[in-house]
Amino acid sequence: MNQPAISVIIPLFNHEAYIKEAVYSVFEQSDSDFEMIIINDGSTDESELIIKKIKDKRLKYFYQKNMGAHRTINRGIKLAQGKYISILNSDDVYDKNRFEQCIKVFENDSSIDAVCTYVDVIDEQGVKFESIGTDYFWKNNEANLSFKDDDNILLNLLAGNFLTTTSNLFCKRSIFDKIGYFSDFRYVHDYDFFLRLCYHCNVHIIQNPLLRYRRHRENTINENQAATDFERGLVLAEFFINHDLTKLFPDIHEITMVKFYNSLSACHSEKIILTSMLFEMMHPSGGNRFKALRQNCENLFRNNCIKHLMTIKQKDDAFWDNYHALIQARHELNLISHSKTYQLGMLFKEARHSLKNFLLLPLRLVWFLLPLEAKVRLKQITNRQ
Repeated sequence: MNQPAISVIIPLFNHEAYIKEAVYSVFEQSDSDFEMIIINDGSTDESELIIKKIKDKRLKYFYQKNMGAHRTINRGIKLAQGKYISILNSDDVYDKNRFEQCIKVFENDSSIDAVCTYVDVIDEQGVKFESIGTDYFWKNNEANLSFKDDDNILLNLLAGNFLTTTSNLFCKRSIFDKIGYFSDFRYVHDYDFFLRLCYHCNVHIIQNPLLRYRRHRENTINENQAATDFERGLVLAEFFINHDLTKLFPDIHEITMVKFYNSLSACHSEKIILTSMLFEMMHPSGGNRFKALRQNCENLFRNNCIKHLMTIKQKDDAFWDNYHALIQARHELNLISHSKTYQLGMLFKEARHSLKNFLLLPLRLVWFLLPLEAKVRLKQITNRQ
């Protein structure tokens, strides 16, 4: 059997409503030289029945008890036979030209290790509501006080994960020997991998949305925002500790520090980053401390941080709930104040408290009862005079 050019790895979870669309977005690629490795990570819906009805020799199906996204993807990578690896989560969708355009980048420049693209975000019905690119997280930053205009992939990632999802990875299979596989984070394994990838490898960004990322209620990242922010803090702390940042900042000046401060998106995890880095620098553990914090859900430091982040989230939620309630109340008051009944009531109220308004009441009632067209006509006549 000939070796396929591309190995597409699809980790399958409980995405019965979306899996068929995901799979067929692969079959409909303009470049058809691929194998598709679908690993069912213990789904409990009808996803498996849908997959087994698809008859195509390029499809290879595996089932396993639930092991989590990072282990499932890593298993798929190790099973892959292709020169290139492409990942597609079972709720996302490829553009039909994604493979062709990514391969073209490699053919034009052999030094490229990985290709990612801009992303269209879609809802549960597949309707696009926004696009994400390299400038997505820079909207509120001033260029002279941040790294907004530096056009550096790694700095763009520190501002926020604009690559969005593991589905955005199209790379040479050889890079996993260079930087390792996906780490055991439940929520941010993609962000951790992308940081390492963009630091060690040559990554090209196609400024065209060739991937549709689906946001819905069952996205893993929506499961626990506090735990997600905790993991993000660990990712950043471990990245800063284990990588030579002079590659990013060869000249340290006050303005560099200002730009870094304004650019870094920590998602309330600043104290986690500081504490983790401080204790690792004082007592180096070779990464074991970070590993323990990722894996041990009973860890006291981990639980304390998540509890603190949950408190912050509750306060944020309460603030926005109150804000939206005030906006709604203001809207309702505006509707009332512009209603005929309210305006008529105000005329009589003002007449009771002022002789002048009492004497003017008949004229004001006539004006109030006039049709809008008549009022406009009278104003035009008055203006001419």
